Amino acid sequence: MRALALAFALIPLAAAAAESPDALEIAQRLAANGGAQLALARLEQSQPAQASAPRWSEWELLRIRLLAQLDRPDELLKRLAALPPTGVSDAAMRDMLLQGARAALKTSQGKLAREYAARTLWRYDVNPTDARELRLIAIESYFADGQRDEAYRSMLRFQQDYQPLDRPLATRFVEMLLGAGMDKETVNWLAQVDEASPLRVLLRLKSGLTSPDAAIAQARALLAKSNTAGGWNVLLTAAQAQRNPVLQIEAQENLVALSEDGNAREIAARAAELWRLYQSAAQELGNRNQLLLGDDAGWSDFASRQLGANAPASRAMFAYLAAQGKTRETRFGAQLQLVVSLTQARLALTALRLFVDPSRFLVQNIDPQARYQLGIIAADNRDYYQAVRFWLGLAAPGTVSADEWQAQLVTALFRAQMIDAGSANARKLFEGRTSMPPALVERLFALGQELLDGWHFKVAEDLFAALLPLADTIKRRDILFALGRAAEFRADYRAAADYFLQSATLLADRATDAAAQNARMLSASNMAKAGLRDDARAQYQWLLKNTKDAALAESVRREMKKL
Repeated sequence: MRALALAFALIPLAAAAAESPDALEIAQRLAANGGAQLALARLEQSQPAQASAPRWSEWELLRIRLLAQLDRPDELLKRLAALPPTGVSDAAMRDMLLQGARAALKTSQGKLAREYAARTLWRYDVNPTDARELRLIAIESYFADGQRDEAYRSMLRFQQDYQPLDRPLATRFVEMLLGAGMDKETVNWLAQVDEASPLRVLLRLKSGLTSPDAAIAQARALLAKSNTAGGWNVLLTAAQAQRNPVLQIEAQENLVALSEDGNAREIAARAAELWRLYQSAAQELGNRNQLLLGDDAGWSDFASRQLGANAPASRAMFAYLAAQGKTRETRFGAQLQLVVSLTQARLALTALRLFVDPSRFLVQNIDPQARYQLGIIAADNRDYYQAVRFWLGLAAPGTVSADEWQAQLVTALFRAQMIDAGSANARKLFEGRTSMPPALVERLFALGQELLDGWHFKVAEDLFAALLPLADTIKRRDILFALGRAAEFRADYRAAADYFLQSATLLADRATDAAAQNARMLSASNMAKAGLRDDARAQYQWLLKNTKDAALAESVRREMKKL
């Protein structure tokens, strides 16, 4: 039924012309009902190229909103920068600039965020809620650019205009000030911070009212209730006060994992600090335990012995060897140990973020097994670009079959929108085959459905066609139906009718079940579109004779009247 709903809800590609009067409404409806990617794909096909076209501003505003919803700030900003100087309505421009300010802040472009915020506030009629948000964006953008004093002055002006501040915002102000090293300036909002919050513990620690030992105990108690960056920040600050490098590593590892995906600058800074802590702690541990520089075997043995008793210290030693081991074998072994240890500590995302910076590690200089594991972590976190980056060029790992490995790579390529490379690797997967394990057929079929729903109709059709002779009879019925959908979306109605009818009639013992009736109904609809009215009428008559579904029978009668 989901396929039937999609088939009727989405008009075929050829009919989605830019001049269609309802094309924009369809895209808006898709977006409003959870189909952001579908709506964006329709925009790519249907939006007028010229800004002078009717309703172009509405098209472009919808595109900007969808890019924001799909968390694609770089594309959003590029699109915004290319807007024509005239032809965009004030209402659309106001909303697009607001989205641009948000996207610029997310990508750590403070100056650009302020420019968009200022243009919105000074040139357009902005409602109070948006005006308040834009002023907050400006404050955060100053902090992002390291302009602490200007950020603080903006905070004071904001406080004057919007007092009293609610507790979450006052807390956020205190967090930003502390992060900028402006402890004394927090006094204006300190009273509104929750007494039981990590922030209060941190402030008492920094003011000397709480000892580092007590702060660590309080932070541990808070973290046992909720694994938050605030709790780890307290632990990190207390560890710094104690000059405890191993505890600093534990806290920093967790802060790297808890960094928000969209904040690339924060992630990179925290990962770089973790590498620094690893190196510093490793050197201290090496000196304390009289390990000789260049004695990779001795350092590696010490790191292995620390794994159970003191995992952060062990990881510091492995990180040191991963970057500075004398031999390629030592570096590769240490890299794998570091990735595995972090993964076992439920810090897989930290492992990924430690290795994504190409200025620190070129992919070819990372252990192949570690690359495979990092690709798995990236794919699990929907970062398919990084998964592909780690996996391309790898031989099949020993832990998976060649088929499974190739399927993983093809899936990551398609999900990373590397369509040509995905197609090329899919062809390799099918070369010379006369059979395929059912589980692999099922996996690739699901991938084809993703491609189809993402409007990659021809690519999906090619994948389904390659799967068809390799599947069992029951699965072939599903594949034929999917081929019908792909052909219909391409406006090849004769081919669609053919595939749908094959799907309906493939299993004689299921010729009247719901799936078969659905396929026959779609076949008849496509026959009618292709001008094969007699064939369409024959299918409708068959349905009237064989269906027990009153709603379907009524739909059939309505369609027959159109022939």
